[in-house]
Amino acid sequence: MHGQISKTASNSDNFFEPAFFYRSAREGMCDFLAQNFAEPHDGVLLPAFIGWSPNEGSGVFDPVKELGNPFGFYNLNPDLTVELQDLERKLASGDFRILVIIHYFGRTEPALLTISALADKYGVLLVEDLAHGFFSAVGGSEAGSFGHVRLFSLHKMFPFTQGGLITYASPSLVKGQKSTMAELAVNILSYNWTSIAERRRSNFVDITERLKSLPECGSKFELLWPELGSSDVPQTLPVRIAGDSRDDVYRRMNEAGFGMVSLYHTLIEQVRNDFDSMTELSRHIINFPVHQDVLPELLDALVRTFQSHLND
Repeated sequence: MHGQISKTASNSDNFFEPAFFYRSAREGMCDFLAQNFAEPHDGVLLPAFIGWSPNEGSGVFDPVKELGNPFGFYNLNPDLTVELQDLERKLASGDFRILVIIHYFGRTEPALLTISALADKYGVLLVEDLAHGFFSAVGGSEAGSFGHVRLFSLHKMFPFTQGGLITYASPSLVKGQKSTMAELAVNILSYNWTSIAERRRSNFVDITERLKSLPECGSKFELLWPELGSSDVPQTLPVRIAGDSRDDVYRRMNEAGFGMVSLYHTLIEQVRNDFDSMTELSRHIINFPVHQDVLPELLDALVRTFQSHLND
């Protein structure tokens, strides 16, 4: 009997998942939709917590709007996990061919397996928005494991001024897409992903422990993500601030030299009137930096300054 094992791998189809690099993830999303879903009936279903800013617009929604796809939104729970009953109700309408889920702040959506099953049940394509979840996806989390399409914002993870990555679970979805910034492949491979992920996780855990010990925790603010999943790597650390002081705290923290961000501070107008709880959350959320440049010795000062401005 003759052997059937070659000396080295030679089948280029085995485990092949096409990848394309762009100036931004939204550019990649636009390329994907334009090549695959350009018909008037190709509806896109998105989560109801999607941000907008005058400088950047709205990342995942802008391509849908610009290409003229019909769209709809499903509700989320207060912690930004998917509200499964509303999701299934929207999918059952038959109006959508594409379902987008967002792994907010790098946290893996806990119902991802159920959502994938619903996508299969209703025959829709699942797009995982991993703009915040590059390191979660490559580090062993389930994030990125079920989507037919995965979107990554590399400039939110690495020290780049721009950069997006789109990967496909099947070559059948590639029908003319082209990279516009292929050199990013070299750039991201020039960094130690494991060390970056470890620093981000460590910063998240250390800041969380400090915040939990503050007497204001639970009254003047609450942690949106109090525990870090074993394989999740955060983009930022989200906090919900009580009352109307979010914008003031944001301004004072940045004036003091602590780079807080206020992601999703304003939602796209298409959801503001129909999802009151999401609109309310957008007015109170603020995010602590946990990126790889945040040095551990600065965390005490970061949290003390936050406490001071919170009480002011």
